[in-house]
Amino acid sequence: MGLAEKETTIQKRIQKAFEESGYSEKDSYDISFHMTDWLEDIEGLQKVYSNIDNFSNDEITSFIYKFVIHVPNHLNAAMKLTGLGPVTDVFEANIFEDDE
Repeated sequence: MGLAEKETTIQKRIQKAFEESGYSEKDSYDISFHMTDWLEDIEGLQKVYSNIDNFSNDEITSFIYKFVIHVPNHLNAAMKLTGLGPVTDVFEANIFEDDE
């Protein structure tokens, strides 16, 4: 059974852990959602990285585009909801600058 097939179980367990740590039910649910909505992306990452030489350049770039469009926003939301601070540009890649 893959991670995506266990999404509900994983999400509920994460929610319970945060609720029992003193987070509100809503924040706990939101954290658990943001930490599980991209489980298919994790499986895709493992598939691509484990067999990198079997994928074409187009397949690799297509996967990376899909991954970076979806996953970081969930991680940023989870970080903010846990109270660990704001998202910052630690690599100084101008992530908050709009491209022209």
